[in-house]
Amino acid sequence: MGTTADQLAAVAAATGGQVAVLYLPDSSALRAVLDGESVLPAHRVVEQGKLRLDADLREATWHGTRITLSSREFDLLFALAGDPGRVWAFAELTTLVWGRPYVGDTQAVVSAVKRLRRSLRTGAPGVVVESVRGVGYRVRVAEVPVPSH
Repeated sequence: MGTTADQLAAVAAATGGQVAVLYLPDSSALRAVLDGESVLPAHRVVEQGKLRLDADLREATWHGTRITLSSREFDLLFALAGDPGRVWAFAELTTLVWGRPYVGDTQAVVSAVKRLRRSLRTGAPGVVVESVRGVGYRVRVAEVPVPSH
């Protein structure tokens, strides 16, 4: 969803106009910034099923086996997997992963997703980056069946 214009105005007012652009994924993160709190946990780990992403160690594993990802692929997967089922718009991914404003060019995101999908096919076949036509992407992690006894 991102930060609204009204929220950005509130941040600018609270910081004496020292903030030009701010992207926060949700309103609770914005409230934390306005209250002077940190929005980052001490150790940032995302787990979905047998997928584990550790942002501080820059490590991705599938069923405990390390997945080889480029830095950009890791950042993209970390963003997508961080909010299960959420559809991430091109603009949000551009801002979050590339750290720059979205100017209508989807090519960087599309190319990075292609490379990420290629890496996941070999390293984590149960992790799928799905396209949502005209909107963006979401990640789906296959459920691991429980063995019967």
